[in-house]
Amino acid sequence: MKIVSVSLAAILLFFGSILGGCASMDAHVTPVYTVEPGKKSPLSTIPSLAVSIQVEDQRNQFELDRVGNKKNGYGQNMAKVIPDKPPADILRDALKAEFEANNHKVVAPEVSQADALVKVGLKRFWSEATIHFFDIEMVATLETDIGILNGTGQDKLLSKPLTSTFRDSRQYAGEGAFEDSLKGALLEYVRTFSRDPAVLDALKASSTRK
Repeated sequence: MKIVSVSLAAILLFFGSILGGCASMDAHVTPVYTVEPGKKSPLSTIPSLAVSIQVEDQRNQFELDRVGNKKNGYGQNMAKVIPDKPPADILRDALKAEFEANNHKVVAPEVSQADALVKVGLKRFWSEATIHFFDIEMVATLETDIGILNGTGQDKLLSKPLTSTFRDSRQYAGEGAFEDSLKGALLEYVRTFSRDPAVLDALKASSTRK
């Protein structure tokens, strides 16, 4: 029994070390979406629009100050994973970059000349590390409700949930692992948004009403 207990303690100590540095210290992350130069998405097939983007943070109150938790080898929460920028701003900047890279203009929500208004309710932006016997699995999720309106009025062209998930397996899970997984979820979200048939149809409808 003593040998088993010592072995178990050694395993837990090992997993505590591969979860990255001091588990009791908060991790700071800056997940950013970067457009590949010269690469276009199906958004480029829509005639140029003036688009307003509004992102409202509607996350669970217990997650508003973080985008994940650092855990020790026992799976206990030890510290926060804190974004250096508000998640709503991170998502808005990502969508703005994607629209602009595909020949659209992003304008402030109060500008009356907008052809389309994209309203996003951010439900969750979260990264989790799960310890398996031979590796650590990082899973990040980005969950939203989106609406697309014609201009800045209330003529709603689309309303639907839109989510993305990113999974990664690695041997070590420091701060960079959380940032990479959140960035992966953000990238997948923008990719899904810019290729979603319902999103494209709603934006095309906005272009025909200009």
